Amino acid sequence: SNFNKKKISLLPNRRVLKYFFIIIFIFVFLVFTYYELRNKDRFYNIIQNLSEKFNYQFLNIEINSLNRVNQSDVLKILNKYISKSIFLIPLNDISKSLIELNWVKSVNLSTDFKNKVKVQIFEHTPIGLFFYNNQLFYFSADGKIIDKFREKINENFIIFHGKQVLKEANNFLDSLDKIENINIIKEAYYINQRRWDVKLNNEIILNLEEKNIEESINNYIKLIEKFNKSEILLIKNMDLRNNEKAIISFK
Repeated sequence: SNFNKKKISLLPNRRVLKYFFIIIFIFVFLVFTYYELRNKDRFYNIIQNLSEKFNYQFLNIEINSLNRVNQSDVLKILNKYISKSIFLIPLNDISKSLIELNWVKSVNLSTDFKNKVKVQIFEHTPIGLFFYNNQLFYFSADGKIIDKFREKINENFIIFHGKQVLKEANNFLDSLDKIENINIIKEAYYINQRRWDVKLNNEIILNLEEKNIEESINNYIKLIEKFNKSEILLIKNMDLRNNEKAIISFK
């Protein structure tokens, strides 16, 4: 019997070869690109050169007004990147450096993607002075020590003493909000981590009631009006821990 004969080609057709070579080319291109981009210096140089050519360099700095932070310290950090491509400015690294400066609470950085970096710095607000190791330090409402006290600045802060006092100082000040003559207090001592003594500007020491500070100080204000100036100079201490009576000690 006769068998039908079929011609079989072992070579792929042209279309398959075409797609095969295209895929190989794309693969090689991607591998080459990957290894090129892994070389950061080369990649950065390309970006830097393009930025210089088309004027996309970091040249201008805009900083919000500052009260405590030294602007020269801020500029010292930023000036290291002047003339660098605006696309290569390491905003995260700059933020971390700025946060380490005294008085800096938080930072917002942004660029205009042309030539300017905008710097917005939020500063700590001091609420008092902390006495430690014979030195005075500013501290914030959350109990964070901010910076060493600058003696040349005229500021009316209460000086706080005592163990764990930074944790309770803000609550103490809140309890004084309704007292009109708050400025009479010079220093505050946190006693046994539960109650307060205060030294007034006239050097009189008050022992305050543990839970009702406001009432104790108001009792002092009412009581002191009964003394003349010469008598006040003789008073050393007033124990106001019992709001029903006061125990006065003289010098």
